[in-house]
Amino acid sequence: MNTPEPTLLLLGASGFAGRHLAKAFRDAGVRVVATSRRGGGEAPACDLLDADAVAACVAATRPDLVVNAAGSASVARSWEAPAEVFSVNATGVLNLLEALAGHAPEAHLLCLSSAAVYGEPEAAAMPLGEDAPAAPVSPYGAGKLAMEELCAQYARSRGLPTAVVRAFNLVGPGQPPYSAASGLARQIALAERAGEPRAELALGNPGAARDTSDVRDAARALVALSTARLTGTFNLCSGTAPTVADLADGLGAATRLEVTTRVDHALARPADPPLLLGDPTRLREATGYAPAIPLQRSLADLLDWWRAELAA
Repeated sequence: MNTPEPTLLLLGASGFAGRHLAKAFRDAGVRVVATSRRGGGEAPACDLLDADAVAACVAATRPDLVVNAAGSASVARSWEAPAEVFSVNATGVLNLLEALAGHAPEAHLLCLSSAAVYGEPEAAAMPLGEDAPAAPVSPYGAGKLAMEELCAQYARSRGLPTAVVRAFNLVGPGQPPYSAASGLARQIALAERAGEPRAELALGNPGAARDTSDVRDAARALVALSTARLTGTFNLCSGTAPTVADLADGLGAATRLEVTTRVDHALARPADPPLLLGDPTRLREATGYAPAIPLQRSLADLLDWWRAELAA
């Protein structure tokens, strides 16, 4: 007897991670119901801040698996609109948890959190394991930590099977330009398109080092966690932390242009830890996950994506 394919409700399917997740789950034989805040095409609308809409979406889908990749992913944006970013990342997930408790209590929920919950740990604390203290220094990190607490509370009090994944930096095709690597790649692609012989890249904090993984590798890891219905908290990281200057150098190696850099302090964030490095041991032991895509390929593919976007 053939086992019916599980149904995944994917929130935030039109976002950077969401688009790669949709493909990875489909490749794994999972039926994907992809939603976005405003809907469009075959994707139904599901605004996390509209409790009735979330409940209706869950009730109609009756999912086996749920992945929440929705909400704001910009630390910089959280300084400009803290209440808005906190609300969608925390209150929005509360609406989702209530909907699952009422309409799909057996569904496994995976929520994307962030390494921003760790704040500005001392270098001696690296690499960060999941038991490292959470002390966010941005409204974005605070909202993600509140989301994590809500997930843990509903797991305890309502028995919802839930996993929280603290994603460190992701990079790859489709990344929005507010991310360092993507913003730099866009600058190079624009210079190429204008026929310039060189590109000068503006760096806010060239020495800031972040644990970085390819978004396509990350999608594979999330599929493994979700389909195995694992619960708990997991770091999604590579154990390596290139600096912003390293990203600029890697992108420079992927273009024929002469690439130079300059520091623009206006681009620096109000709180910007010098180093965030994660320990991937728990995820590796739980799923066998190991990164497969080297950083240079991630950067080259990101630059190719911007070339295509600008040409279109």
